[in-house]
Amino acid sequence: MKKVIKIAASTAVAASAFVAVAPTQQADAATNATQLVTNAQNAGTVLKWAISVEGSADYATRPFNEYNAAKKAIAAAEAAAKKGSASEQLSIAAKLVEPKLQVKRAAAYIDAITSSEKIKDLTSKLDAAIKTNDIEKVETAYHAATGEYRKQAALLDRVYGQSTRDGIRNAVKPAIEKLVASVKNEVTVNMLAKSAAANIKADKLDEASKNIADAQAILDANVLKWETALQKSVDDVATSLPLTISSATYVDVNTIQVNLSKKVEAVNLSQFSVEGLQVNSVTLGSDKKTVTLKTGTQVAGKTYNITFNGKTIAYTTPAVADNSTISVNKDAIYAETGENVAIQATFKEKTGQAYTGQIRVTAPANTTLVSVNGVTVPVASGDTVLTTPNQNGTVTVVLQGSSDLIADNGTTVLFEKLFNGNVTESTKSGKLHFATKATVADSSSQKVSYVDAKNKYFVVENGTSYVKYTAKTIDAFTNESTNGLSLDQFFAALGEGDEVQVSAYGTTATSASHFKISFNKEVKDFDFASKYFVIGNEDAATGAYRVDSNGKFILEGVGQPGYTVYVRPVNGTEYRTTVGSNGNWAVEVNLDKASLTTFEAVQVPAGQKAVYTSAPKLNVLEGAFAIEDVQLVGTTADTLLGKTIQFNDTTVSLNDSFVVKSGATITLVDEDGTKVKYTHGVNATFSVDSANPSQASIAITGAYTQVATGSIAGFGKAFSVDSITGFQNKYGLVAKPVNAVLSK
Repeated sequence: MKKVIKIAASTAVAASAFVAVAPTQQADAATNATQLVTNAQNAGTVLKWAISVEGSADYATRPFNEYNAAKKAIAAAEAAAKKGSASEQLSIAAKLVEPKLQVKRAAAYIDAITSSEKIKDLTSKLDAAIKTNDIEKVETAYHAATGEYRKQAALLDRVYGQSTRDGIRNAVKPAIEKLVASVKNEVTVNMLAKSAAANIKADKLDEASKNIADAQAILDANVLKWETALQKSVDDVATSLPLTISSATYVDVNTIQVNLSKKVEAVNLSQFSVEGLQVNSVTLGSDKKTVTLKTGTQVAGKTYNITFNGKTIAYTTPAVADNSTISVNKDAIYAETGENVAIQATFKEKTGQAYTGQIRVTAPANTTLVSVNGVTVPVASGDTVLTTPNQNGTVTVVLQGSSDLIADNGTTVLFEKLFNGNVTESTKSGKLHFATKATVADSSSQKVSYVDAKNKYFVVENGTSYVKYTAKTIDAFTNESTNGLSLDQFFAALGEGDEVQVSAYGTTATSASHFKISFNKEVKDFDFASKYFVIGNEDAATGAYRVDSNGKFILEGVGQPGYTVYVRPVNGTEYRTTVGSNGNWAVEVNLDKASLTTFEAVQVPAGQKAVYTSAPKLNVLEGAFAIEDVQLVGTTADTLLGKTIQFNDTTVSLNDSFVVKSGATITLVDEDGTKVKYTHGVNATFSVDSANPSQASIAITGAYTQVATGSIAGFGKAFSVDSITGFQNKYGLVAKPVNAVLSK
């Protein structure tokens, strides 16, 4: 992924603080830190070979001594780094990336071997349970063994090296997989029978019926151990399932579809009644469980009681009886006062066919309806018209702005579908913005509220109204403060929030317009007066810009058109590009992974060589926003609801801080591949520690949303973080948790 960093060439002056330290003390501290870093790197190398098949790894021995030695050496180096300057800390942090990586890999290796030992023990216990011929004991041992095996699968994903992963896995895989396969169907049937019984007790008859059907399908397709006992369990629960209505679904105003709890051979009209409605016919579906009722006309949004076999359930019709849909362009529209604006809406039935029933169109205040579907609207009609769409379900409305509308709060056209005189569905167009066409100069400061660079016009606020300035010719736009700009340069530079003074405005192709522009510094990182580049976006504490680049990224900025821009890492490879006619330039450069790189940039007239004396510099620190410390906190048993996932940033950056974006999400995955999602403000609350912004948490406040189904129903006890969106650092890098296997 390429990252874009905007830089500029204005001279930056950094204030420095100096502390008087004896030269000998400074040298000793630096030497000590250097040695400690070397020790940590050496310890990391030793650990690397201890967990590698090319080294001493045997898939059974856990290298605790090497692991602890490396952790201790890294901690000593980091402690020494804290005594150095910000630049020294960044340099040491970059050198410790490799040994810290080996520590992470070793932790994964050790965890996977520990899991193998548990799997061997649980496999033996499952074998013993099978020999008892007690299906309940078998099921308990089955879940314990498969749960640990799935957990190891997640742990193995963190183990470095395919051959190492295969070696650990193959030590336990053949035995457990053979044993699990031998009783998988038996355990599943037993679980389904118990689930059906529980659902009957909870009056969830649809679910119970499905459980029974699924269990019987397995029994019919396979020869099972303990088949007689399992068949009896399924038959018993099927017999206990009462024959009744489990659910009812609206089809149309004269049709209801009901689902019975179990199959029947026939149904009679006398068995069904709907309070307040005549039931005209009943038809049993081919599945022997679905019954279609033809009734009198149902009222939209009304609740009816349906009775069958003495059981009554409540059923409510939709608020919109025929469930039609309306589509209309939601894009904002900008136009001149008095200019015709056309807006089109399309109406459809639930079936997708065109809707041609009655609708109502309401225009906003300060506008005038001109026509609807080509028919002129009389002035006496005001701002509301009743009409019908054409044969394609389309309505085209033409209107004019009769006076200025506030640009920031433009109003909309309302489209409403009517059913028996009542509004059943409605939608609004995009916002309408009208502005008066400029005809004279105005030397007062006017704030730019909208810019259309493609169509070459912009709108300004002028007191309580809005004025539209339109381009005439390229030469017609000149900027008094910058000695002239091309039309493209002018619109590339202009943006919302800028202020414009119009000392002269040309209304013909031969007359000139003169503008004095004050650019909004909060919106634009652009030093227009000098046409030079400005360094920005560095972190104040570390003096570095954070980026996760995968080795390539783009520097871009603005400069003098036609000039040559030179960019290089300090004393490194030089990159060169030419500033375009629009004043923009960009160059792709290489960046070392997990390292600090300092770039410097200058611009010179074409043909001249770069001179880097006093050139502005930009520090770039590469590395993902990786979160190594993830914890699950809470006391609620076997559930995520009410618990909190805590994050501590321990990455290469010394000053990452969490930022929560609107709609942030976290997706979790359990051992068998089931994935669930939590969304900020919906079923979770993402928050940042105000006292320590490098720490954050996600409080689980509601039920999860399942986004992928694994091999076992439900969300397992052990899980890990699959992905995160909108939970990032201040540079926009999304958090990437590692080593985060949790358990509820």
